[in-house]
Amino acid sequence: MTTEELQKLKDNLKKRLQEIDKELIDIASENPLVKGDFDVRVDDLGKSEDDAGQEAVELDRNQAMVNTLEKERKDIKNTLDKIEKGAYGKCESCSAEINPARLKVVPIASLCIDCAKKS
Repeated sequence: MTTEELQKLKDNLKKRLQEIDKELIDIASENPLVKGDFDVRVDDLGKSEDDAGQEAVELDRNQAMVNTLEKERKDIKNTLDKIEKGAYGKCESCSAEINPARLKVVPIASLCIDCAKKS
């Protein structure tokens, strides 16, 4: 990957990181004790059973969203770290070069195809 391509990838990943942070702030609060860990917020809709049911559904939906966004955020940060260290594009399992076509489709891929199939 050329220096220009890596810079563009870094810029895109940083932009996505900002988007994720905005999405997380909309539905969660960052845990002050654990950086990068978010706790779901749910609005109090009332005291009836229907309201409690709706709150539970919203909590489940938002928790699933937070889990997904936190994982993506972590993967992006790991990828940016690899780029800075010059280790981007190497399989974390076998140390082989990850196929550039795979990285174009999944820029945060940390495993080559063979290792990904094994896990």
